Amino acid sequence: MIENLKLNPITYLTWSWMKINNDTITVNPSFTENNGKEIKVPEGVTVTTGKSIKTELAEPNYSIGDAAAKLISDNAKDGKIYTIKGTLKEPLIIRLESPDGVNECTQQIIHALPDSKGEVIIVSSSADKSAGGMTALLTKVYLEENADIQISKVQLLGSAMNQIDETAMVQGPDSKANFVQVELGGSHIDEGFHSTLLGNRSVFNSHMGYLCRNEQYLDTNQTVVHKGKKTICDMFTDGTIKDRSTKVYRGTIDMVTGCCGSTGNEMEGTLNLSPDALEKSAPIILCGEDDIAAEHGSTIGKLSKDILFYFQSRGIDQALAEELLSRAKITAAADKIGSEEIQTQISDYLKMIYGN
Repeated sequence: MIENLKLNPITYLTWSWMKINNDTITVNPSFTENNGKEIKVPEGVTVTTGKSIKTELAEPNYSIGDAAAKLISDNAKDGKIYTIKGTLKEPLIIRLESPDGVNECTQQIIHALPDSKGEVIIVSSSADKSAGGMTALLTKVYLEENADIQISKVQLLGSAMNQIDETAMVQGPDSKANFVQVELGGSHIDEGFHSTLLGNRSVFNSHMGYLCRNEQYLDTNQTVVHKGKKTICDMFTDGTIKDRSTKVYRGTIDMVTGCCGSTGNEMEGTLNLSPDALEKSAPIILCGEDDIAAEHGSTIGKLSKDILFYFQSRGIDQALAEELLSRAKITAAADKIGSEEIQTQISDYLKMIYGN
């Protein structure tokens, strides 16, 4: 059975001709479960099976949409729960390696107990062949009071593989979340995160770096909802589109009534290296509270004559200048990941793309 699935619905509809209200894909709703392989489980992390935890925090919401999240959860028969206690001395690293042509899903729960601190790195990869396939990843994150956690996701799929990737987060008082994402591979990628700043003084920061090439399609939906007082979010997305690729960006900061003293910022930057590449952008701020400060922005452009002149005056031609700037956007995100092993894997993938 094949069905059409709506993904990444925007918070408030725009004009339909913009074709940015949501993404729709054709999907086989029958997935096999692949919970990945923990290649490094540091002291302080307990791994169990399941799809729910005991917590007083509210359930997180989903940027990819309830129907898509339910589809993944229903097919993830067992699920994995990673409970973090204390301060991790090294990151928890999980690899999701998918054979070519598969239809797989996983559901993970990251439960950071009060006063815990550490990083979780999730790497998606597959063979670079032509059979394609689909991976669907649902990661739920619960940050209890004063937890300080970084979630790093790295997507290094083969050129024919599709992916749905959701990170749904809820944060308690004085918690801090850093979310780092690197998007390099795949054919049609739907990526999203949703963070609810439930507790007072909770903080959410995100940094996404991407490269879209050939005919890749990257559809993103990023939402932060401020509910607690004096909450902070800072969302930064930066990357390159080239050839005949398409990138869709939806970024929403929602300041609900009662989140007085909160601040929010979102910025998206896109370097467009081809007249055939397409970027669609919808940065949104919703204000239900007077005592807040929020800013957003989106920049799309090609290399300026001044930048090209700077490079050429140093013996660097346009093609190499474009490569260096595109790599720099990925490196800026990758450098925030606390594993040299994973940073090297990202670097090797870039070498495969550029041939050096």
